[in-house]
Amino acid sequence: MLSRLDDPFFTAPEGPDRPLVVFLGDDIDDEDHDILFPTLRERGRAVIRVHPDELVIRLDPDGTTFSVQEYPLKPDLVVGWVLDDLLMPGMAQLDVFARAGVPVINDALTLFRAQNKLTDSSMLAAAGSLYYPVISGKDIPELRRWIEEIDGPVVLKPLVGYGGRGLQRIMDMPDDEAIIWALEQHNEAYYAMPWIDNPGRDIRVYTVNHRAVFAMYRYAHEGKWITNVLAGGLIAMCPLTDDLIDLAERASRGAVTLIGGIDIAENRETGGLVVYEVNSCPTCEPPVLDAVADFLAAAALDLDEAREVWHPRHVYTEYDPSPDLFHPSKHDQLKPAD
Repeated sequence: MLSRLDDPFFTAPEGPDRPLVVFLGDDIDDEDHDILFPTLRERGRAVIRVHPDELVIRLDPDGTTFSVQEYPLKPDLVVGWVLDDLLMPGMAQLDVFARAGVPVINDALTLFRAQNKLTDSSMLAAAGSLYYPVISGKDIPELRRWIEEIDGPVVLKPLVGYGGRGLQRIMDMPDDEAIIWALEQHNEAYYAMPWIDNPGRDIRVYTVNHRAVFAMYRYAHEGKWITNVLAGGLIAMCPLTDDLIDLAERASRGAVTLIGGIDIAENRETGGLVVYEVNSCPTCEPPVLDAVADFLAAAALDLDEAREVWHPRHVYTEYDPSPDLFHPSKHDQLKPAD
């Protein structure tokens, strides 16, 4: 079974007697859903996850209808959470939901723009939050000229991807010429940015309704430079400061991500902060999931009003060493206190 329909309020013969929230996605974030879904039900909402492959859409002269595994589907709110191979079919389905008048969080364009490094950076630039140059294309001689202009290490990233997959760092040319040669041989589009001299870590700030809620440090292993949790990086709670809150919230509004993960670097050369990227489908930790449940419970009644008035009940501005702030599966990745 690809979908998660284990909500007794949804599967009751008479259908849900409470507002229904539908997540369009797969089981990649089951650990999040194990916390989020019961919390939403405690707040009086029904919630299920529908896999794009199991969603049936009918367009009839008298209107559009949806179903999953023969259950009629009449959501009050749809949350788009599709990545990789599910992105394009999910985007189409989310667009149909929106055209049918169903409120959608993480709509098709939001997901597309946030999951492409070039459009993500373009949104940050438009919001005044991109503090470094970026280049993207397939013209290899132009890439070489740009690297010469930067006159320092640069990072190459796949245009689409997450979890630190495919990241490469060019420290010296021509020693790292093989990286450029491989791009040229495969005729791959590149995305490159300068290497930010950081203290061996970055910061993930979680935003809900464009408001910063919780943050964590992500540390690279000794001798490594990639900090992503999926790549094995260590993590620790990071108290939110005014500067972190301001930068993350500006980036979130620029990317239009109502549930977002903002990746921020501490630039040792300038002493300032820079945004790497905005994630539209981040894996969330328990404090974030509590805030997400609050927001979605309100949004299922009236999304426009929730966007206008909802604020988090608690913002984590003080250091808290409790491992309960993180999923049990990540407790072996918690960085010991200094």
